[in-house]
Amino acid sequence: MCPGTCRGLPNNAGIPYTYRLDGSLFNLRRIKAETKISIDRIYELQYADDAAIPAHSVEDLQSSLNSLSTAYKCTGLLVNTKKTEVLSSAVTHDLPALSFSVYSDTLSNVQEFTYLGYILSDSCSLDSEVEHRIEAASSAFGRLTKRVFLNHNPAIPTKVAVYRAVCVSVILYGCDTWTLYRRHVKAFEAFHIRSLQSILGIRWWQKIPHTELFG
Repeated sequence: MCPGTCRGLPNNAGIPYTYRLDGSLFNLRRIKAETKISIDRIYELQYADDAAIPAHSVEDLQSSLNSLSTAYKCTGLLVNTKKTEVLSSAVTHDLPALSFSVYSDTLSNVQEFTYLGYILSDSCSLDSEVEHRIEAASSAFGRLTKRVFLNHNPAIPTKVAVYRAVCVSVILYGCDTWTLYRRHVKAFEAFHIRSLQSILGIRWWQKIPHTELFG
């Protein structure tokens, strides 16, 4: 992350944000205190070989792309234009797509892409991410079904512990940034109930209430 003033970028580039570092992010009473609040501006987010460049306008984004690509090139690094994509949440699909370029190569405009294992969409919807999380957790559950969940040797508490460590951690990856709707919660609950029924060997015709599964 490169907050603050970056050379070659306009003063209004990037995304302004306010953050707290005193452990009281969700304390509504103390969040109003201005003494422990810092305001800064994000120009780019980098993790390993993945970088994200936020901007409010077309001019700011193209300027940031030019400055960063030039800085990378000076250190012997090149931007992979085939893997670099542009996602806009301010333009409707009825309008023409915005055009951005790096090294004279036009970048692709997409409706969603994956960044650090998290699916971002131009509509800011969680539908694709929730579906992806459930699929990933289902795949992890399937790989352990014969060896753990349907194996008669491990005890039920052991199976549940493995389920929580492997499947639940996968399905809740990045959940601290989610704003869920009822349909998302129902989808997660359906997967959770199916998984517990499979672990406990419960079939639908036994008509076991869901409340007993969590006991």
